[in-house]
Amino acid sequence: MSSFTGIIIAGVEVHEFTIRYDRWFFRKCDRIIESKPGEAANIYNLFYGFRTTVAKIRERMAHAGYDLDECDRYFDLSLMKMLSTMQNEIDRLNDQSDEYAVAGTGNRRARLHKRVYSKFVKAVKETELRDWIAAFPEAVELKNSAKEHYSDGPWWSDLSENPLVNAMLSYVPTYSNYPSTGVFNFPGPDWEQFVVAFLASCPDGALCELNVAELLNEDDEDNFEDVAEISEMETWPHKNCRASIQDILDLSSSQPKNHSLQSMCYASIITAMEAYLGDILKREIFSRPTVKQRFVESYQPFKDKKITISDLYDQLSRIDTDIKDALDGMSLHKMDTAKNIFSKTLLTEFPPSSLPLLGAAVKRRHDIVHRNGRNKDGELLPTGQNEVTELAQQVQLFTQNIDAQILERMQQDIDKELE
Repeated sequence: MSSFTGIIIAGVEVHEFTIRYDRWFFRKCDRIIESKPGEAANIYNLFYGFRTTVAKIRERMAHAGYDLDECDRYFDLSLMKMLSTMQNEIDRLNDQSDEYAVAGTGNRRARLHKRVYSKFVKAVKETELRDWIAAFPEAVELKNSAKEHYSDGPWWSDLSENPLVNAMLSYVPTYSNYPSTGVFNFPGPDWEQFVVAFLASCPDGALCELNVAELLNEDDEDNFEDVAEISEMETWPHKNCRASIQDILDLSSSQPKNHSLQSMCYASIITAMEAYLGDILKREIFSRPTVKQRFVESYQPFKDKKITISDLYDQLSRIDTDIKDALDGMSLHKMDTAKNIFSKTLLTEFPPSSLPLLGAAVKRRHDIVHRNGRNKDGELLPTGQNEVTELAQQVQLFTQNIDAQILERMQQDIDKELE
């Protein structure tokens, strides 16, 4: 079953997409994710797409050469071709074969259709582009308030005292190489010329929207992951980290007197923190070219490596592999190492207030993992549920601070498109 969506301008669908969509004149900074208040998000009430103003779309189209001057140049020629097509249809109906007139119904049907085309020709033949622009608001209002009209043939609207508005709202199918664009029977070579004219009738602040919820694929270049994370105020690596820590706390509370279990839970919280730091670092490096460049330029082992010009292309061909190997070999639970890399690569600073406690926790984790929960003097470390809970709280405060900075950078990248 095919999925459909369309570009909506001031409440009017001006173009439809099936299966795949084109971003058109929308930009990544126009991406929006929202659902109806009080309802669970699903495909039927979710807006997952692009939204901006008429003024923005009008400006972007003008920069690409779609403006009223160009539209006006096309209008007269398109109208002439449309009228010629309509006249051909009228002539065809006049010459319709008598074989359909056995019961008189064929001739009656032909006369009705001819009357529609004749009214349309009379209504539009002396019009100019400015007449259509002036008539759009009334046509939109009547279209939105009128009942749906079902017919298998041409029909004429009589909702307005303005014949041009009635022509806009009527159904007058054409069969030629020069059809009108479907919306409001506007005479133009393509739907975008109609959009140029229609935009001229809309207030600057009216909305232009494209909801792609039903058409979005995981590999789309307009991946909405960053918008979703900004909206939820949390990255998916942090969401995974938070879920892991909650699982650890649940396990800890299940046997609060089990010292071995509490020690394992304590160490696992540091592991969850390290996993978050590694996941977010890898993602940002491999998804943002400027971040990747900063890492390559600032990572000391890369700075120390000497290559000849003849090896340059070979080195470039495997740079991603070298970066991945370097990241996989890092011990990000070592706070000094992680702090330095995050500062230079992600321009993200570790909160100073968290470092003393986390540094001590990392040392305790080392003793738990490598000394069976004893310090270097052989003394058993008192690790209970209270210590686990306290560490979980401190790690979450720390990772939330880091995540907020990451989200701020993501928002700044989106905002750059607006400048």
